[in-house]
Amino acid sequence: MGDWDEEQLDQARELAEVITVASLDADRFRGATPDWFGQDRIFGGVVVAQALNAAIRTVPHGPPPHSLHGYFLRAARPGPPVEIGVEHVREGRSFTTRQVAMSQGERLLFTATCSFHGPERGHEYELPAPVVPPPEDVEPEPLAQGPFDVRDAGPTRIRPDGTYASTRRMWVRCAPALPPEQALHTCVAAYLSDMTGTAFRPLNLGEWGTHTDASLDHAVWFHRPARADEWLFYDLHALVNTAGRSLVRGTMYQHGRLCLSMAQELLIRPLAPEEGD
Repeated sequence: MGDWDEEQLDQARELAEVITVASLDADRFRGATPDWFGQDRIFGGVVVAQALNAAIRTVPHGPPPHSLHGYFLRAARPGPPVEIGVEHVREGRSFTTRQVAMSQGERLLFTATCSFHGPERGHEYELPAPVVPPPEDVEPEPLAQGPFDVRDAGPTRIRPDGTYASTRRMWVRCAPALPPEQALHTCVAAYLSDMTGTAFRPLNLGEWGTHTDASLDHAVWFHRPARADEWLFYDLHALVNTAGRSLVRGTMYQHGRLCLSMAQELLIRPLAPEEGD
């Protein structure tokens, strides 16, 4: 398996197991809540990927998803499983729509609308991929990234007015131990779309432990199929910080083609000096 060690391959298999929620009946599912990120909360990418997986499971022979729009209402905690209910909103000739609600005990955590649409012929246009060094020319992240190989190319050079064209640019791929089904790779791509780092606060890009942040909502669009175990380039742009909130946008490319877009609003609050120490 090339440069991958057995631990990373096992972690990729575990990731696939966590994202693939267990069926309770036709429209109800249960998801695991691993403590990969500590005891405080579950990474939002897990929540988005599980919700998407549940919605996909209710469209077994239908078109693939093209978008998900979700709201984070409360943090999911490691330990107790989450339960996911899926409502059939629309069964159209071109579009299928599902409403998803995720709970943990009596706490409603996340709601999302997922839309499905099959391929159609039409005009082709896309924002071209930015010029960036290939992953082989970017140093791997020194800290453990679980089943992922992450090569962070950093933000673009700061402009004279203090803004950035991109606040994070990274290459990422999963260890090659995922099942082959495209639906699962789409869910892993949704998971990766929440790997924003500090891209949403350009005034403090290199600082950790200075702010508390929480995702408020998450929207992701799937333009083309992508393989999560092949290199993906993720380009992130902070659009605005105001009123204690940030809006960040991301575009994900594979083989030079735009395959996924993301937009997310977050709450960002600076910690008091004694809190950040």
